[in-house]
Amino acid sequence: MHGLLSLASVALNLFREFIPGHPDAARFWLEIGAGSLSLLIVLGLLLRFFGSENARPALLTLGATLGLLLLAAGPAAVELYFLPTLSPSSLGHIDSLAQWVGQKTHQTPWPARTALLSLGLLLSLFLTVVPLTKWTFRVPTFLSLLAWLAALTTASTISSLLRTKLPPIPDALVEKAKLPAP
Repeated sequence: MHGLLSLASVALNLFREFIPGHPDAARFWLEIGAGSLSLLIVLGLLLRFFGSENARPALLTLGATLGLLLLAAGPAAVELYFLPTLSPSSLGHIDSLAQWVGQKTHQTPWPARTALLSLGLLLSLFLTVVPLTKWTFRVPTFLSLLAWLAALTTASTISSLLRTKLPPIPDALVEKAKLPAP
C-alpha cells in the first residue's frame, strides 16, 4: 500500500513539474487517470472471468468510455429535462420522502435534487449501460451489472484514496501559480 502511495506521490510531483498551470490540475488528472485505469482493469478482468471472449483491450476501452458517457447521460437528462418541469410542491414531497427514508435508515437525508440525480444515474445504469455491456461482451445481465458495480466502486475508492492520502500542495507552488506570468 505504501509503495502505491509513494508511486502516486512521485507521479504527482512529475505532473506538477512538467505540466504548467495550477498545482491542483495535476492532482485532478492523477485521480481521474488512476480511477479510469482501475475501472478498465477491474471491468476487463471481471468480464474475462465471467466468460466473455470479446473482452479485448480496444473493445473494452470503447465499451467503458461509451458506458461512462451513457452513465452520465442519466443525471444530465434529469437535470436538463425533468427538474425544470417539477413543481416546488413535488420537490417538497420528494424531500419529505427522503427525510422519512433517512429516519428509517438512520442516515442523513438527501435533498430532492440529489435523490433525483441518483435515480437518473441508476436508471441509466440499468436501462442502457448494463444492456450495452451484455450485448457487447455476451455475458448475462446480472454479471454485467456486477462487473460495472465492482468497477465503479474500485475506481471511486482509488480516486478517494489518492485524494486523501497524497501530500498537500506546498504553499509555494500555490502562490507561484497565482502570480501572473511575465
